[in-house]
Amino acid sequence: MFPPPAPWNQPPQPPGQAHLVLDVKRHWLGFALAMITPMIVINGHAMPGRWGVNPIPLPPGQHHLHVHLPYILPTRIGPADLTVWLQPGMALNVEYRAPLWAYSRGSLGPAPQPWNGLGCMIALLAIPVGMLLIVLAWILMMFLAAL
Repeated sequence: MFPPPAPWNQPPQPPGQAHLVLDVKRHWLGFALAMITPMIVINGHAMPGRWGVNPIPLPPGQHHLHVHLPYILPTRIGPADLTVWLQPGMALNVEYRAPLWAYSRGSLGPAPQPWNGLGCMIALLAIPVGMLLIVLAWILMMFLAAL
């Protein structure tokens, strides 16, 4: 019996190779993050990632995974770390979720992960909406008083 053929666009993997399948996600409220390329660091070696599924072939054993989004201030948005153990032939699915608030940490681990910074984002959205409602109520009261 022959092993299954390798995909035409990838070199054949050595026997016993393990795979880390990293799913990098952002919330729809963080639409501006789509312009940032996620950085994936495995055992101190950095590589640019992409939003969505990132299959990463690795040798079996222990690996330290770090994911963040490079930015201006702060220089790293949503840093998250995880240590994983991979067995030969294993495919481990891990999910990273970028935070909604730039100063929060990201979430990294088995799916589904929480959206960090959600409370800060709700507060930031609630303050202008509340002020708008107060201004509209004041305008309505002034209009009714003029009648």
